[in-house]
Amino acid sequence: MKKNPWGAIQHRTPVVATDLRLGSREQMVGNNGEINASSKNDLAKQIAKLIGVAQHTEVMTETAAVQRQELAKAHKEAVTAAFSDKQAHKELGEVMAQELYQAANREGFMRRFLARQELAQGQFPQIRMRNKDTVAIVSSSPSKIQSQIIRDKLFFPPEFYINSRPFIEQREINQSVGDVLEEKYIEGLEGIMVQEDRTFIALATGSVNISNPLTTIVGTMNPAGLATLRNQVTRWDIPVAGWLIANDIWNDIIGDSSFSALIDPVSKHELLLTGQLGTVIGMSVYSDAFRHPQHKVLNQGDMYVFGDPVNLGIYTDRGGVDSQPIDGSIEQIPGRGWWLSESVSILVANSRAVAKAHRA
Repeated sequence: MKKNPWGAIQHRTPVVATDLRLGSREQMVGNNGEINASSKNDLAKQIAKLIGVAQHTEVMTETAAVQRQELAKAHKEAVTAAFSDKQAHKELGEVMAQELYQAANREGFMRRFLARQELAQGQFPQIRMRNKDTVAIVSSSPSKIQSQIIRDKLFFPPEFYINSRPFIEQREINQSVGDVLEEKYIEGLEGIMVQEDRTFIALATGSVNISNPLTTIVGTMNPAGLATLRNQVTRWDIPVAGWLIANDIWNDIIGDSSFSALIDPVSKHELLLTGQLGTVIGMSVYSDAFRHPQHKVLNQGDMYVFGDPVNLGIYTDRGGVDSQPIDGSIEQIPGRGWWLSESVSILVANSRAVAKAHRA
């Protein structure tokens, strides 16, 4: 048996957010999707509780939970059809590719923080640099990055593939009591969106000590530490757009009363699930706290401040994720699957627009 390249899926028991309780009776999330809280400080604490629940349980909206129950049967029928009909097999892969692309645009960090350039057929990646005499960090594959001094106004980043290969064995259909297609979708997300984000984080980390040094936070994160980190970017006259944090940093925020006047937490639970936690000092705060365990891209204690996309960098996009059906004749195992791929280039154009800190 060929080893699954994505590893074993870590299943989490799903829970509907409106079923969670504050104490014995009051809902943590109201029927309107808003988190119940008496103040901004209380709201931040409720978000921390939700983050705690999300570490071992998948927190869902009520709509998503109903849809999942309805889709489980439809998914099983779709997989069964894919095993018996080549056209159904092809179409199912196309639907999965489209859903993965939409998820990446909605939740992906790379796509949040970098500017997007759409490439047409026959067009090469060609980036007009905002600043010369800076250092860019560019990726030539998901695992290879390098820094480069920018001397010209035009830069031609290399284009590379990001791939995923979800495959459903016949025995999985025979033995599974769960939603096999949902499992393959999770694998597909790891192969596409998460790979984009890991590459982006590697580029951001590669900028450390070029223009801005690594900031080490001893103890807990506090407003003074955040101001130091933020000033590393603003001192270059670059507007700051976002603060990306590991989930444990949120506990530091709610544990320091001096943050209370600075932070404006998100109250919509559905928005929280996309990774946006709120705003602080004019920066949007994002985290991978609500992601599937295998989809997290930040180490505990890590955080990044990013300049606005115009100064930070750019990625190129050729219109989405392509899907090609594969079967047992290719894998030499009875089953059906898809080769999912996209062609991208990813560039952090200015090392001055990134500042990283680690809470020791």
